[in-house]
Amino acid sequence: MPDGLHAGPSPRFPVSEDQLGIWFADRLLSPEARITSLRLMSGGAVQHNWRIDVEVGAKITPYVLRAGPDVQLPESLSKSDEFAFLRIAHSAGVPVAEPMWLSNAKIPFLVTRYVAGDTAVDRLTARDDNVALIRELAAALARIHLVSPGGEGTAVFASERVMQLETWVEALSPLPTNISYGLAAGLAWLRTNLPLAIQARLVHRDFRTGNFLVDGDHLTAVLDWEFAGWGDPAEDIGWFCGACWRGNAPDREAGGLGSRTTFYRAYAAAGGHVPDRARVRFWEVFAHLRWAVIALQQGRRARVGAYPAWELEEAEARVPGLLCAAMGLVGSEL
Repeated sequence: MPDGLHAGPSPRFPVSEDQLGIWFADRLLSPEARITSLRLMSGGAVQHNWRIDVEVGAKITPYVLRAGPDVQLPESLSKSDEFAFLRIAHSAGVPVAEPMWLSNAKIPFLVTRYVAGDTAVDRLTARDDNVALIRELAAALARIHLVSPGGEGTAVFASERVMQLETWVEALSPLPTNISYGLAAGLAWLRTNLPLAIQARLVHRDFRTGNFLVDGDHLTAVLDWEFAGWGDPAEDIGWFCGACWRGNAPDREAGGLGSRTTFYRAYAAAGGHVPDRARVRFWEVFAHLRWAVIALQQGRRARVGAYPAWELEEAEARVPGLLCAAMGLVGSEL
């Protein structure tokens, strides 16, 4: 279990404040632009986000600077690729923070406009009525999934994602026997229950409660595009509806917020194609195994000094429960 003491060093800011002030002045075409406030924002177990207030004349505009950690996750995109997917999503009308600029500095970073809202999982899952929010989330996800890559008829195969998982597991070896066995059993089930290939669509791959901003009953922005790519839309649905992302509301199958039926109906009404039960089940099992692998990777990051170490250690401590939940989904089929 995490001991709560290994806070680790605060993340490094990618450039000096003076350099950043010059950089903003150049981007805003305003020599008098100056930074009035710069602070590390809460959250961000992998990427680090700073709110930066910039004054030009009498107007102060808030931005968010997002930079990668010293120790990346294997699945994380480069900042240039993340920025590209964020621009694709923004151009498609997905509610995201508007992407502004990309820097290929020694520590690359991107800048977006600041969007207000709450991400706190405990507060969101504790609310009595999230129907309006669920509908907006479903509509946003459907809009994401309507975006296709440039080539026509591009098919994606679930086996490719399973092979990625296998590669990451191999890189984590050796593992405790119980963890190794649980992962091997889960991967074997995935390999024998692969869904048919499907046409590629834009997928977020971390669409879950805690990764979007909410103002009142309304979605203001979908966050954290560092895992985005082209894939099976059902992967996002399985991730969002997976029991591992319901927080303190395990009976609320739509992200711990409400009913799966409400989510599916709104998703279909917004143009999304609701996948069959077997496909979603496959991706829910995949979600638990992938989260278990990421949690193990986070533990490795904590031990080499990544920030915030206590949160990364806490994630790793969840691995046995995640594997038990995955086994519970497949029951006697192993």
